[in-house]
Amino acid sequence: MSMHLRSSLRRALLLANKTNICPAASISSQNFALGSAIASPSPKVKPEIKTYENNIVTSPYADCAFHDMTLTQKFFESAARWPDKVALECGVSGRRYTYNTMSQAVRRFGSALTRMGFKKGDVMGIVSPNVPEFPIAVFGSAGAGMPVALVNPAYTPDEIARQMTLVGATALFGVAEMAETLKAVAQLCPTIQRVILLGPTQEGCVSYQDMMQDSADMFNDTIDIDINKDIFILPHSSGTSGLPKNVMLTHSTVGKNVQQYLHPEGTNNRPATATHQETYIGLLPFFHSYGMVGLLLSAVESGSKLVTLPRFDVPTFLKAIDDHQPTYLHLVPPLVSLLTNLPALKAESYSRVHTIFCGAAPLGAPAAMKLLERFKNPISFQEAYGLTEMSPGVMMSPLGNKKLGSCGALFSRTQAKVMDLETGERALGPYEDGELFVTGPQVMKGYYKNQKATDEMIGADGWLRTGDVGHYDEDGHFFIVDRLKELIKVKAFQVAPAELEEILTTHPAIKEAAVIGIPDERAGELPRAYVVKKPGMESVSDFDIHAFIDAKVSAHKQIKGGIEFCSSIPRNNMGKILRRELRVQYANNSGK
Repeated sequence: MSMHLRSSLRRALLLANKTNICPAASISSQNFALGSAIASPSPKVKPEIKTYENNIVTSPYADCAFHDMTLTQKFFESAARWPDKVALECGVSGRRYTYNTMSQAVRRFGSALTRMGFKKGDVMGIVSPNVPEFPIAVFGSAGAGMPVALVNPAYTPDEIARQMTLVGATALFGVAEMAETLKAVAQLCPTIQRVILLGPTQEGCVSYQDMMQDSADMFNDTIDIDINKDIFILPHSSGTSGLPKNVMLTHSTVGKNVQQYLHPEGTNNRPATATHQETYIGLLPFFHSYGMVGLLLSAVESGSKLVTLPRFDVPTFLKAIDDHQPTYLHLVPPLVSLLTNLPALKAESYSRVHTIFCGAAPLGAPAAMKLLERFKNPISFQEAYGLTEMSPGVMMSPLGNKKLGSCGALFSRTQAKVMDLETGERALGPYEDGELFVTGPQVMKGYYKNQKATDEMIGADGWLRTGDVGHYDEDGHFFIVDRLKELIKVKAFQVAPAELEEILTTHPAIKEAAVIGIPDERAGELPRAYVVKKPGMESVSDFDIHAFIDAKVSAHKQIKGGIEFCSSIPRNNMGKILRRELRVQYANNSGK
């Protein structure tokens, strides 16, 4: 990296610092940062520094134990251990499943799929808000040998169909309110054979309730699933650049990450007993890797009660806390802000909270401290870092965290190194900024049917490049200060600039376009477009282009950071868009 680019990066960070938002990595669906990514100022006098062999940082935790079960088998183990505990409850309707009734539903769902003719390797697409039946569809499909593709239900039919086409989905699961959307997706994606809806029977669709009448006799407990090779879920990610891709996470990689996350040395989570059960509020979307692993899978692994909320609504969220008195709060920065700014917190509602876990987007240390001041009882505040390609967790701040703003220490059995930005060949020591590389048993299998992108992400030596810039301190705690990748994070959701650029250039008035993310206090980042018009199209306005884009993408992808018309797009000699130049230009202009 040139000295000019180094200084440009520093200037571009100034704007972010003004709003307490760090453009750092995220546990980004997805490079997603499970948590805070605020920069740690290097001390003037460095303390005594621990050395790591070859500057490869290792986990401070003992090796966690792994199992050789599929994720569905692991769930059945939990169900047998805690049959009468409440596993799932809808925070709106009160509909609930015990671990025993959930287990029965999983078997019926999987058996019904087999009866319909689905077989191992067929792909199930789940396009649903958080409802109790979402995990049932996941475990039932996986138990039948079907990989599960996870999709944001807020996507448009075109966006969903594009993702389902990439994975060759043969079935869709969703809720009745989405019937018309899912039918439109099925029309656009000819591989889809069945649309399964939670709700009343509708023409052309399969009713979930009818599937629950299945005898479950066709559920195959001995199905041949190789946990190291067979895919459990196919979440969506943009990697470090380019168009969105589907990440192949196997039963092994995800199962191991759950064990790493629940390592007893690093979490307050405790398995259920006759007198104890953890309670989670399941607001964070299950289609996101944070929601899938940090909430759903971790909950059933420990016999917890998971209260599902289908959408974000402030009164409903607060009522769920009042009604269920959670022990864990899984938050993202906008929820931290919400709880911080409430006129009052009901002491009784939060009396059982022992841990707040924040992730999926950057959070500043001052914001964390401000929230903790609202609680009367001692609270562990844990922040973490990960990315979908790592199943997704990589590191998490320890219990009794004193370094707010750090992503914490590496998960058990995980290693990391920070590589020199100029050559990419030298592993750096503490307090030196470089690109973060990570490796461990939770590394993805690869991108689905995209070997080129896989090879660009994972080296022959097994190290995965994150596209994030940061450093570690003398204790092996990591701080993310910037990111190399092009991904934009809007309220923890990924937006790929290349996807928006591709849509923009289909407008008849646009010759070329570039999209960057700009800091925003509420959303984290917002997409901003730079557009070159074709000759003779001078009358086309930003309003026209906004209307064109808004009709084609979901709300978080809309170009709410503004549209700027320009004479050219900066590119290097290979034709690649120089987004950093645009970010520096924006920062300089905004600072005037």
